[in-house]
Amino acid sequence: MIIKKYQKLKGFTLIEILLAIFLFSIVATTIFGAYTQIFFSINNTENDALVYIMAKNCMDRILMDLSSIYVPREWNWLNPEQRGEEDKPDPFRFVGDYDGAFSNIRFTSYSHVPIHDESPEGSIAVIKYYVNEEDDKMVLRRCDEVVDLVSGCDRSDEDPIVAENISAFSLKYIYYDPSASEDNDDVDEEDYWDSESKDFKYATPRAVEIVLKIPDHKSDDGSPIVFETRARLEIYRKKDPKIL
Repeated sequence: MIIKKYQKLKGFTLIEILLAIFLFSIVATTIFGAYTQIFFSINNTENDALVYIMAKNCMDRILMDLSSIYVPREWNWLNPEQRGEEDKPDPFRFVGDYDGAFSNIRFTSYSHVPIHDESPEGSIAVIKYYVNEEDDKMVLRRCDEVVDLVSGCDRSDEDPIVAENISAFSLKYIYYDPSASEDNDDVDEEDYWDSESKDFKYATPRAVEIVLKIPDHKSDDGSPIVFETRARLEIYRKKDPKIL
């Protein structure tokens, strides 16, 4: 009787096995897709956070450098026309260039960061920001030189990178005289600046507008992520009134 009872038991049919595999594959695919989407979203969020942190740190660094700018007092400074031919350029000059996509800027500041030397923080240093290419990406570097203020800050691969994979870095230099009357129209907004030039009446800017653009790979139209800020210079040199 027992033997006959076991003989009556039946296994799964091929159709039942295939159906079970099919249902399992649907469930597994759904779960795997959900996990993939979750990890993809997490990865994008982390990448976005890194971009915003990098941009914030970069802007904070530039603002700190510009807010600590050093400009000599007018009575201690000689414009190029008053110097002899043997005299060197003004070590505390303010120069900014622009090539249509990327700006670079050079000035002196108390915001020295002792990385390659033992000079104490707070020393007067030449600070320069410039863009160059590295590993097929455009990077923004910061140069900090305290030894040679006249010709210091030559471009070097040892200069720290403050922002990478950028699509634009542009600066606009603004000058105005806050002591002038309200109807004063002597306001300049320039893409470049040179405090050694007679065209700028040997002045330094009053403020600097900063725009940093980083590619946004999630954008359908290719629009970059744009970061903007303005640095108001607490110390500056007014235009020479003797120059028309």
